[in-house]
Amino acid sequence: MLTSRHFITVAIATTSVLIQSLSSINTPRASIALSFATPALADTPSKAKPARYVPPKRGNPKSTTATGSRGCTQVQQSPVSLTLLVPKDHDGLTSSGHPTFFWHVSAPVQMAFTLTQRGVVQPLWEQQIQPPAAGIVQLQMPNNLPELLAGKEYRWSVTLLCNRNRPSANPFVQTWIERISTTPALTQQLAAASSDRDRAFIYATAGLWYDALAAISAA
Repeated sequence: MLTSRHFITVAIATTSVLIQSLSSINTPRASIALSFATPALADTPSKAKPARYVPPKRGNPKSTTATGSRGCTQVQQSPVSLTLLVPKDHDGLTSSGHPTFFWHVSAPVQMAFTLTQRGVVQPLWEQQIQPPAAGIVQLQMPNNLPELLAGKEYRWSVTLLCNRNRPSANPFVQTWIERISTTPALTQQLAAASSDRDRAFIYATAGLWYDALAAISAA
C-alpha cells in the first residue's frame, strides 16, 4: 500500500470555483462550462475560449454510489460531506494511463482511496490519506504503478476512516472511470496547444472529463 503524500494536493481556496465549474446537467449532448481552478485565473479576463465540456456519445449510465450507516461527524457534531468531482449522469473518461482524481471533503478526516479494475478482485492501487484541510483534494496516480488499460473500466472510491472499531460502518463514495485511446486528430490538436488552458478546452470538447480537470487545475 502506498502511503506517500507526494501526489496529494489540497486546493482550499478553489472550492467554490471548481464545484461551480463541474456542475452537470442531464441533457445528453449539452455543453458544460468549466471555469479555471485558481482564483487568479478565474478573476482575470481572458481572450481564450471557455472550456466547454461535451459529454461523450456513449451508453454508459452514471453509476456513482455512496454508503455508510451514520457517516462521520466533526468535533462539533456536524456531518462531514464527501463529494466526488465527476459528471452527474455518466461515467467520466480519460486518455491518461495515470490520471488525476478530484473530490471535495468538508472537514479534515483521514481517508482511504482505492482503484480496482472491473472484474478483478485485487485493487490496482490503495492509499491512505492523512487528514487534509477541508476543500478539494487532488490525487494523481503514481507513474510507478501499472497504467490504466484503454477500453477497461476501473472503480475508484474514497472512504472516510472515522470508525476504527467498526470499519464496515465507514461511509464511502465510488464511481467508475474508463480510459480510451486518443485519435490522431486529438493528438495533433494537443501537440499544437500552447497552454494548459488550451489543452483544457481540447480535452473538454473531446469529452475527456478527467483530463480537462487536470489541465484546468494546472492552468
